[in-house]
Amino acid sequence: MNEHVESINAINENSRSKVKTIREKGDYGPLILYQNQSITFVSFGLLVGLGALMGLMNTWYYLGAYQIVPSASQAYQLALTLALGAPLSAYIVTRLLDVKTWLSGEKTFIEFVRTVSFGLWGGLVGGLLILTIFAFTTQTPLWALLDAFALGVPLAQMMGRFGCLNYGCCHGRECSSDSQFGVRYHNSQTKVLRFAPELKGKRLHPTQIYSVLANLIIYGVILTLAITWETRPIGVLAAIYMTLYGLKRFSVEFLRDEFPRVYFVGLTVWQWFSLSFVLQGIVIGYIMFSNPTQVGVANSVMGLQGMQSALGALIITSTIMGLVYGTHGRKIGSW
Repeated sequence: MNEHVESINAINENSRSKVKTIREKGDYGPLILYQNQSITFVSFGLLVGLGALMGLMNTWYYLGAYQIVPSASQAYQLALTLALGAPLSAYIVTRLLDVKTWLSGEKTFIEFVRTVSFGLWGGLVGGLLILTIFAFTTQTPLWALLDAFALGVPLAQMMGRFGCLNYGCCHGRECSSDSQFGVRYHNSQTKVLRFAPELKGKRLHPTQIYSVLANLIIYGVILTLAITWETRPIGVLAAIYMTLYGLKRFSVEFLRDEFPRVYFVGLTVWQWFSLSFVLQGIVIGYIMFSNPTQVGVANSVMGLQGMQSALGALIITSTIMGLVYGTHGRKIGSW
């Protein structure tokens, strides 16, 4: 009898040890890469940085292959401006959507400002604004520039969603049936459990994985068209990206459940952004086909040279983005 009780206790202790290990290390890989008394660096930043580097290398290859950016110094300037501007706009958008927590007194102004939160749509809008200003100030063809980024952005977004899976943000609703594929979180430091601790151990729709797969498909479509369609009109890759990404985000949003959820006329604010993206993509595609200016033939040697010559700037840009997205204060979720 005593041996039986000891066996049960050993099993329970082993189970508690496993849960403790998950809580410390993260549910889907290490959550915290470095932490001391004043700073924490989470793996989300590392994955964002890697994604940014992968995406920028694809983009800079395209820029070089078609000789789109006038000079190397301007290309460096563009990369570094995006490294700061895109995260800043991503942060500002989330603060605007979360402003009620400050106005209601739930958070002090300092707590509100120090909240670590980034919205992908804010980064996209900020990035588009930066690219538009760059195009007009340097006399660079805007639609050719957007085509180049349409090739790289899906890869960056794909890696970012791996980071979301680990960090516990952008999570899905609780699964309604046992037959649905789901993910579970046990680490109390993940974002999902910091905002909704009642979801601990419950099966959630893996919306991050859905987005990873969708972004990989979008990248594959655009890469295939870029390689095989030499007579395509300038701007058509950007139009296709906007349409496909808008449709993807609009659909996945029905299963997402992360904080904050801001609704307007029955749809989330992100779904309205998505619909506008789809509409803009269709309109831009129609305009590009109506007045086609063909891109011509890519020079792969020039593409590789352009990417290699800018590699230092791209690494610096990716490192900055990784640090911005991955650095927290003494505790996760606040600077």
